[in-house]
Amino acid sequence: MLIKPLSLLLVVTLLLTQMPMAFGQQSGSNNWSAVQQIQTNTKLIVKQKNGKEVKGLMIEANDNSLTIDRDGKPFSIARTDVGEVSISVGKAAKGKWSAIGAAIGAGAGGGIGATKYRSDRDDYGIYPVMGVILGTGIGAVAGFAFGQTRRKRELVYSAF
Repeated sequence: MLIKPLSLLLVVTLLLTQMPMAFGQQSGSNNWSAVQQIQTNTKLIVKQKNGKEVKGLMIEANDNSLTIDRDGKPFSIARTDVGEVSISVGKAAKGKWSAIGAAIGAGAGGGIGATKYRSDRDDYGIYPVMGVILGTGIGAVAGFAFGQTRRKRELVYSAF
């Protein structure tokens, strides 16, 4: 019976000793050739060394600079100024965030409407109902707008 706890302890110890090596690995690299291999019209997010973030579509990357299409105009960034380059992958989860926003809005609207409700008055029963209806609509719209901005980023290059 002592063998099972001992073997479990051994496995946990081995996993814990390997964890620093697993967390030390990065998905991005400091290899500029990875940036040069990105296909044209790929959505990029470029973080400059001065902290500014620039979004656009890939045009080209050479040994000295990166050129992206930013609002229909070419925008060139010197390689020495590039801190990180990420690719925007996947679709925005607008439906998921709309549902979350609608649920939050319904709860908040119902709560606000419930504070206005009074059982001793006529027509005061409409406040909780209208609070839920308005809160759901407003929350869904806000969630949709927020969801449009949420996409996953895949780090390709990091100079940091």
